[in-house]
Amino acid sequence: MPTMKPSRGVLAVAAVASAAAVLAGCSSEPPALKFESAKPSGAKLEARPPAGGSVPLAQWPNACEVLGDEEVRAILPQAKDFQRTPIKVTVINFNPLATSDPGTTGDVPAGGCKTEFGLPAKYKGKHNSSVRIVFKTVADPALVANAYAEDRDEEAKRSGQDTKKFRDLGNSLGTAGCYTRGTTTTMICHQGPYQFEVSGSSTADGVGKYPETEENWREKVLTQVVRTLGARMA
Repeated sequence: MPTMKPSRGVLAVAAVASAAAVLAGCSSEPPALKFESAKPSGAKLEARPPAGGSVPLAQWPNACEVLGDEEVRAILPQAKDFQRTPIKVTVINFNPLATSDPGTTGDVPAGGCKTEFGLPAKYKGKHNSSVRIVFKTVADPALVANAYAEDRDEEAKRSGQDTKKFRDLGNSLGTAGCYTRGTTTTMICHQGPYQFEVSGSSTADGVGKYPETEENWREKVLTQVVRTLGARMA
C-alpha cells in the first residue's frame, strides 16, 4: 500500500505551530526572584599582621575563595552556573613615611575576584549577575582604620555630600565601617585587618528596572555579601 505524504499545506501549518510554541516558550514569565539574608558558612579569615605593619602579600586571602557558592545561594537561592575570575591587585607602600617590610608590596594575583552566576530571567543568559570583591589593605587594624577614615573623608569631600555619589553607612552592615563610592553599587568597608571593596550588577528581571536596579542590587544582595564577609573576618 503506498505511503501518503503530507501536503505542503499541512507542513506549513506544522511549521507555524512549531514556531508559535518556541515563541511561547521565550515569552513565558520566569519565577519570582527570591532574596534571603546572609548566612556565613566559610572558614574564618585570620590574617595576623605585625603591630604597625602589613601582612606579606603571599599571606593575603585568595579573593576567589572568600565567598562560597553556598554563601551566595543563602542570599540568592536560585543562583547557579558559578564562574570566578581573579583580579590582580597591586599594592604600593602602605605608609609612605616608612620603609615597607620585604614582601609587602607588589602584585597579588587573586587580591580581587569577580563571581558571575545566573538568575531566572525572561531572556536566558548563563551569567546575568555578578559580585565583585577586592581587598585593598591587609594590615594592623589600627592602620587600616586610619586609612579607611582618610579614604572615607576624602570621598565625602569629593562628592560634596551628594547621596547619589557617597553615603556613610557606618557600622550598619556589621563591619567597623562602610561607605558607598561613585555609585550606589560600590561599597568600601573595613573590619579588623581588612579593607575591602564590594560591587556588582544584575540584569535579572526580578532586580527591578533601571535606574532602581543598582540600588536594589546593593540593598538586597551586596549588603548581605558585606555581612557575610564581615562575620568571618577575625
